[in-house]
Amino acid sequence: MKRIVMATGLLVLCLVTSACYNAMSPNEVSLADPGAVLDRSIPIAALDYVVGDLHDPAEMAKLARADLLVLSAWQFWESNKELDLIRQANPDIKIVAYFSVKAIQDQWATAHEGNYTWRLYHTAQPFLVHTTTGDTASDWYGSTLYNFTDPAARAAMLDIFQEYQTTSTNRFDGVFWDYFSPTLWVPQDIRAETGDADFDGDGIGHWDDPDEIDLFLRSQEAWIDEMRARMGEDFIQIANGVRALVDSTFAAKVDGMFYEDFPAQGFYGRPPFEMALDPAVFNNLWAAHNWPRTRNGGPWLILSHMRSGGVFFGPAPDYTPYQIDADDLTRAVALLTDATAITYDDSGERSAGIPAKEYNLGAPLGGVTIDYPVYTREFERGRIVLTMRTGDYPRPFDFEVYQGDQLIDRSPYPAAE
Repeated sequence: MKRIVMATGLLVLCLVTSACYNAMSPNEVSLADPGAVLDRSIPIAALDYVVGDLHDPAEMAKLARADLLVLSAWQFWESNKELDLIRQANPDIKIVAYFSVKAIQDQWATAHEGNYTWRLYHTAQPFLVHTTTGDTASDWYGSTLYNFTDPAARAAMLDIFQEYQTTSTNRFDGVFWDYFSPTLWVPQDIRAETGDADFDGDGIGHWDDPDEIDLFLRSQEAWIDEMRARMGEDFIQIANGVRALVDSTFAAKVDGMFYEDFPAQGFYGRPPFEMALDPAVFNNLWAAHNWPRTRNGGPWLILSHMRSGGVFFGPAPDYTPYQIDADDLTRAVALLTDATAITYDDSGERSAGIPAKEYNLGAPLGGVTIDYPVYTREFERGRIVLTMRTGDYPRPFDFEVYQGDQLIDRSPYPAAE
């Protein structure tokens, strides 16, 4: 088998001849405790759309653990919550505000008059998108599309965002755009009920209208350019949605991208974990790491998995159940690729959490050695060894994390037969 060294951040391949680490060696039976020092080998991100009491030490510990934190702007622009409390707990944290690029929530209609969300809802009303059957268009339950392809609509919505960002005591470090896609995505049942969205009002459904799709894409780029013109070059912009994951030119406009259901989004045709770690795949994580801007602490390649917990059943005859935490899978991948791991709580909701086991590996000493199916990377105080298995959930790979020569963490699966 070919053995290659992958320099993370650069797509550089070279043949080497020395022996690689075996994924199952050394084979300590018990796990050492890595201690309480927070690992800074890779950045950690968190989303939390319903922040709790910031004076609760447990709540603050979850939020301040992150290097990059995504929060709902309305929670801090419509209440007395203070972002500075989080920054006091972690002065280096970057906090970005959720912003929808195309939809308003129907429940905002009854928000307190004059509030941020109330204003977004009512400002969008003259710009609502309709369908080919004359209904108002939606891309999700309880939401309504507004026509962001109209420059006046973007300007009106950005006016509100900019006003709060510049006048509130709660000022964010950037924006989390939700979301940018190659074409509009709508659940089939909504589409069947309401008809096809028609942004330009020419009677042709979105998916059958090349001119509209082109305008749709150019308007996404305009969002980014117009926000930067208002907020400046140092304002972080993170793109959710598939487009940035497969379009390097578009990704170059932002500081990072969010893999909302890693690796199901962006990797198609083969087992997706395998594709994400295959140097021959055009948007593998080492390649994609070079796409976004680096000015504002990026690139932030935020790996999120929708199934934060689950159960894997071992081989016959016992079929022993093994608990899975998908956060551990994304963190293992991030250690190899310099991506950003994300922490959820055990519920799998968009809520911040803390890794069940902290590492203290220090900085990486170089790139990744690949002797497929084994991937190895050395750090100042340890290493990670990943062995690809199915390449797909629930057992995409096995991993082992060593601190010095001690095994401190491993995947919960039984040994390979």
